[in-house]
Amino acid sequence: MKISGYFSEFSLGEVFRFLEQGQKTGCLTLKSMDESHTLSFLPPVAEHYLFFRYGQIVAATTTLNHQGLRQLIEQRGYLHPLTMQRVMNRYPGNVPLGVFLKSQAILDSQQIQLLFKQQVLTPIPYLFALKDGYFHFDAQHPLPFAEMTGLSASPQAITLAGLRLLRDWTPLLDKLPLADSTIVSLVNEPPSVQLGKIEWQVWEHIDGTTTIQEIAQRLNIAVLEVQKICFRLMVMGIVEEVVNISPLSPNNTTPDQEIDSDLSATPSTGLSSSFLNGIVAFLKATVNP
Repeated sequence: MKISGYFSEFSLGEVFRFLEQGQKTGCLTLKSMDESHTLSFLPPVAEHYLFFRYGQIVAATTTLNHQGLRQLIEQRGYLHPLTMQRVMNRYPGNVPLGVFLKSQAILDSQQIQLLFKQQVLTPIPYLFALKDGYFHFDAQHPLPFAEMTGLSASPQAITLAGLRLLRDWTPLLDKLPLADSTIVSLVNEPPSVQLGKIEWQVWEHIDGTTTIQEIAQRLNIAVLEVQKICFRLMVMGIVEEVVNISPLSPNNTTPDQEIDSDLSATPSTGLSSSFLNGIVAFLKATVNP
């Protein structure tokens, strides 16, 4: 089964949650529709591929030539290209390359972990910066064992870790919640993911009435830092921004404007209703391999 859409319709966070909650296996293609848009310190490529196994991310590449992990190994200086070629001549191809290299005592666990982080963790924050793009998920696409380290992680955990490590937030500034917006929780229980100290403090002040600026003042931290934390929680689907609109004077308010104002302050669920309606048939029809 296949499912496609545009970032203008569904956020990358929604797509990730759908794949993770549905325990999907396959290839997620993310394609930038803006040729002038480049992702900071990433190669200027138009497409990115994320591979899922039962809802967990197992690999990420920018091509489908099955050379990405091999090139990372060579770039990090773990193996000389000639040595790598001899190793690949013995590689059976039906197990993750990282598992094979570890079984042959060619790479150790720490090296495998570093490769996985560079391969998967590095591009994630910048993929959220794509403004005009297209996604396509193919549940029939075979897993690329030559690109796999043998490690996996949940999209939610990878996204949170990647955004925490992000140093240049310039590509994402226009996606941060506004300082005078309030943040509402979409879950009844505390987050299941492990939050940092400041993240927990921000979470504890989210009550649907306190603005981001007020939270920053109470915690004595920068407004921008609270905006970043709230954005991370929004991407994870556990909170939502409610933009505060200055009320109109009674004499100037029409019934239609009152309705619009009420709707603007109503939080939605973690997955938009349009997104759910668009994929309900796919959810019913798809059976995990």
